[in-house]
Order: sequence, then structure tokens, then C-alpha cells
Amino acid sequence: MTTAARMQHGDGVMFAKLLAEAGAFGPAAAVLAQVLVEVDPATAPPQERLIEAAMLYSGLVDPVLDQHSVPDAVAWAGYAYRASRTRYGRDHAATIAAMEHLATVLDVRGRFGEAGRVRRDLIQTHLDRGDRDAHWAGRMDLADQLQAAGRCDDAIRQAQAAWREWIRWHDPAGPDSLWIVLQYSSILIACHQFEQAAAVRRMARFTPPGYDDQARAGYAAFAGTVPATIVEHRPVCAYQQPPASPAGHGGVQ
Repeated sequence: MTTAARMQHGDGVMFAKLLAEAGAFGPAAAVLAQVLVEVDPATAPPQERLIEAAMLYSGLVDPVLDQHSVPDAVAWAGYAYRASRTRYGRDHAATIAAMEHLATVLDVRGRFGEAGRVRRDLIQTHLDRGDRDAHWAGRMDLADQLQAAGRCDDAIRQAQAAWREWIRWHDPAGPDSLWIVLQYSSILIACHQFEQAAAVRRMARFTPPGYDDQARAGYAAFAGTVPATIVEHRPVCAYQQPPASPAGHGGVQ
């Protein structure tokens, strides 16, 4: 790529970022498409500005409408990961972000098997880096993805295992545990496991954050999505209810 082309591409990426920040996602994607359309993501060099363009473009393209998008959003998300790994190394924060991004791009397009492989690689990377908290967050994200694919039993087992390991190192009632309490509860609630979700909240001695609490906004966003989560998950829910004992006890009611 010539110096002039690099400058032109850099200007296009900056302009697209400004458009995206203003909420003009379609025009931003169109600008980035002009930057990327003449470049092959399979052979493009690992350039910083191109990685930035690939990440932004693949995150902006509507997953419902992009089956025939040009350039290919999934291909460019894959480029961003490969190029980041080559340029910065496997453990660099930019590479971690690119892995998370690729998993999300695949996930929202229903390519759950591929997304799962990326997420498992990401989880292992966190473990290799010694970042336990990020590892648990990755496992909960994997549980979310498994549930979206209708693998509800696997999702709940994954989330339960992550939760049990988390509370070995963290106070379940501590402020740092709020995110995993809410995420685990959401997974259980989507599969109509309301008593199990309530048990998790009791263990965490959970009460909704007050209006002056910094966590209030996150909790309000979670609470607002619960009804939609139940409705949206219902068509693919495949959770197998444990059988009740002959006396009517022992199963989750």
C-alpha cells in the first residue's frame, strides 16, 4: 500500500469513527467498506489502521442484512484477530479484544460452533496469562452463547461451574460479584429456573442497588432485559427439567 493510500485509509477510518460516535452507523459502515473493499483480508498485512478499520466495520454491519455484504464482515473480524496476534502477540490486550470481537461477530450471526471455539481459546489465553477473573467472565460469556444455541443444559453447567469457582476466591455478597450474580441469574431465568436464580441471589445476599449507587445503571439495564430474554429464548430453550421424586420432592419446582 502506498503512502498516499495509507493516508487516505487513515482519513476514512477517522471519519467513520466520528460518524459511528454520532450514531450514523450505516454511513460509517459505508465509508469503511470503501477502505476495505479493495483489500483481501486473507492476505492483508497486519497494519494498525487496517486492524482498527476491520474491527469497526465488522461491528457496524447489521448481522441480519450482511449475508451478502461486501466486504465480508466475518472475514474482516477474523483478519483483525490474526493481524493483532501477529503484530502484538497472543497475550496483548489488543489481541484479547480482537478475539472477543470475533467471537461476538460469529455469535450474533448464529455461527455458534465457530464462536465457541474462539471463546474457548480466549478462556485458555486468560488462564495462561494468570487472569482468573477474565477467565471466569469468558466462561460466563460461553454459557450465554451455549444457551443462545439451545444447548441449555451445557450452558447452565458451564455457568454453575464458573460461579462455584468464583466464590472460592471472591465474597459472593461483595460488590465485585454483582456482575456474575446478574449474568448467572439471567441464564437461569431464561430457562425458567426461577428458584435456582433466587437461590443464587440469596447466597449473594442480593438487594437492588440504591439510586445513588454506581451499580444502579447496570442493574436497571439487566432488569429491563429480563422479560425480553425469557420471550426470545423460549423457541430454542432445551433445558431438561430434572425428574421429581415419587413423593414430589427432589426436582427443581
